Amino acid sequence: MTWPLVMLMIPLWLYGEAVPHRYYPEIPVPREVIAVPQAHVVEEGMVLESLAGAAARATMEGRASVLVWEDLQYGAYPRWLSELAEAHRIRIRRLNLDEAVVDLADRGIVKGLVVYRHDRSERSLHDRGPMDESANSGTVIAGLRGGILVEEALEGHYRALGLKRLADARAVTPRACLDRYEPALSRSVMCALDPRVRNVRSMAIACRAMVVAMSGEDYTRALMRCEPDSPVLGWGAGMEDEMTAPSSRAGLFQTATNWCHNLTVLSTEGLWADGLDLHWEGAARSASPTGARHYVNFTITDGDNIQWVMGNFQEGAEGPSYYGNPRRGQVPFTWGLPAAGLAQLSPRTLQDVLAAATPNDDFVLYNGGGYFYPDLYGADRGSTRAIQLHAERLRAYCDLTDIRVLAFNFQDWDGPEAREACRIFAQAIPGLLGIFAFQYYPYSAGEGEVYWVDGADGDQVPVVSCRKTLWANTPRPNDAPPAQVAGALNGMPAGTGPVFSWVLVHAWSWFTDAETGADGPGNGAERGYVPALWAAERLEEHVRVVRSDELLLRLRAAHATR
Repeated sequence: MTWPLVMLMIPLWLYGEAVPHRYYPEIPVPREVIAVPQAHVVEEGMVLESLAGAAARATMEGRASVLVWEDLQYGAYPRWLSELAEAHRIRIRRLNLDEAVVDLADRGIVKGLVVYRHDRSERSLHDRGPMDESANSGTVIAGLRGGILVEEALEGHYRALGLKRLADARAVTPRACLDRYEPALSRSVMCALDPRVRNVRSMAIACRAMVVAMSGEDYTRALMRCEPDSPVLGWGAGMEDEMTAPSSRAGLFQTATNWCHNLTVLSTEGLWADGLDLHWEGAARSASPTGARHYVNFTITDGDNIQWVMGNFQEGAEGPSYYGNPRRGQVPFTWGLPAAGLAQLSPRTLQDVLAAATPNDDFVLYNGGGYFYPDLYGADRGSTRAIQLHAERLRAYCDLTDIRVLAFNFQDWDGPEAREACRIFAQAIPGLLGIFAFQYYPYSAGEGEVYWVDGADGDQVPVVSCRKTLWANTPRPNDAPPAQVAGALNGMPAGTGPVFSWVLVHAWSWFTDAETGADGPGNGAERGYVPALWAAERLEEHVRVVRSDELLLRLRAAHATR
């Protein structure tokens, strides 16, 4: 072992541990959970989500101790409920939706109906365009009035169950919501949702969050009224950067929670609940010498996506493409995780992922635990307070999980604002091994270049840019199928010292084999983990695939030697 690597073997406990900041209001563990069958249509789902939100709000305020669970029969949801109930001796009652509505109305938790009109515009889901936003306005009103969301065609049915109309949201715009209810709405959480999406409205209602569909004046106003470094639940309607650039400039981060289920129940456990272990035992402290002269790390994209990690990342039909692949562990591979968000919203998901890791798996905090552009973060507030807060708060989640590598998406990966943001993170997180940097367009703008920033206690922290991407069917020169990426890595001259390459694997690109991209599944096409295996299998002897922590340890050692 060379001496620079020995110097890096510093016990992280010497730095002390920070206390995790909770981004979401705490919902107590209930004495009772009402399990309701899965809602298969959006209108029914709106009722269920708003019912769950009303129960969560009453439990938060101490008026009840009951939550509502959508009884999904896929993925890990049944197991998570069973484990939660056993750990906390929670009584589970199974009712149909109407029975649950009447039950909570009889208890005074549900006060009545908030009527909305389902959006029937011709636009595609999550696209901008003319839309009926009354479902979003109704969500805001339901959170304040203790109501359930009922589509106009279903009002008669619920009136027959004995509920009265509390409000009519059909003509209420987002601007009118802000004008009328702004003082009563949360300043620590907001929500962006396509009005056709019913998921995560339970948490928005429990938090009394403002809900907006797409970017524009109302979206910016809703963002700027929140405290800096607050989360945006859900996902809105519009292009990715149309939603994320304004929230970043306001100093808020996206959570990609728009397909999550049961967050009001799963988020109840504290970070140190009995039986929960959110610590990753496989973090590297050193790297063994080897004859290889080119070190390559493969990291999969989209690790800031909470709803994906809770669902098809591990389980279901898509799981074998990703963390559920039976060949996982054959080569070193890095998985991005929104660990800070998962630790609060669904800690059992995070525990499952970390516990299932093989020695060849490692993790980065992808986009720092939420989706934002660090070089824009808080720019509209005229200070670095938002990025400072996020860095200080993220330290506690690095301590909790022992993940010491960050990956960020920048608008300009090596501009002065990006460099300052990286310095702030390096200063705030002692023991940080390094930062992986990619650019919104193109990801590989840095082509493998590295710069260094001053870290804590005189440390120098590397910022490593993306060199290549496994990405199908784009005109960008550094996006290529596995065989071409492997060929480029094999052909790189080592020069007088080792070469280091960080390669991003686009989570959604299909490849029919190691040579070409594909337009979709079928004919043996694979995406996610297997295309990275195809690339790794084509690497020559002088090129070695390593985990992210080993790559950064070796890079640090080479830098110290020079």
